[in-house]
Amino acid sequence: MQHFIVDGYNLIHTIPSLKNLLVHDAEHAREQLIHFIAQFSTKRKFRCTVVFDGNAPVHHRPSPHAPIHIVYSFPITADEKIKEMISKAKNRTQLVIISSDREILDFAKVCSCVTHTSKHFANLLTQEESFTSEKSESTLSPSQITEWLKIFGEK
Repeated sequence: MQHFIVDGYNLIHTIPSLKNLLVHDAEHAREQLIHFIAQFSTKRKFRCTVVFDGNAPVHHRPSPHAPIHIVYSFPITADEKIKEMISKAKNRTQLVIISSDREILDFAKVCSCVTHTSKHFANLLTQEESFTSEKSESTLSPSQITEWLKIFGEK
């Protein structure tokens, strides 16, 4: 199973709604990002570690989203933490590195990891979110189906 390692703040900065939210409520922006990734990873069947710069918030709890693991990089940067994770990985070909940082992407490629820019991954996440929203909006409830069947004389 593939294991995605995501540079969290890089990804937040590529999704306009989360970038705007980050200014006012960083915790909520992180939670929204984790929610998007969790939905996507469940459908696409991969594990994911999201790395954020700095210390964990005081009231930080483990993620309730099963395939998602959250890491705060303190006392090093998220970039250094991601490189460390790549270096320690047993099967680097199963790693997928998501970042906007060219140095990390180049390091990951040299280590035989798959790489994607944050922008590319953000597009995948937002397309999936749009598809899910559109699909759920067009689904009829059982009572609506019954009503339409009555209208067309089917029931």
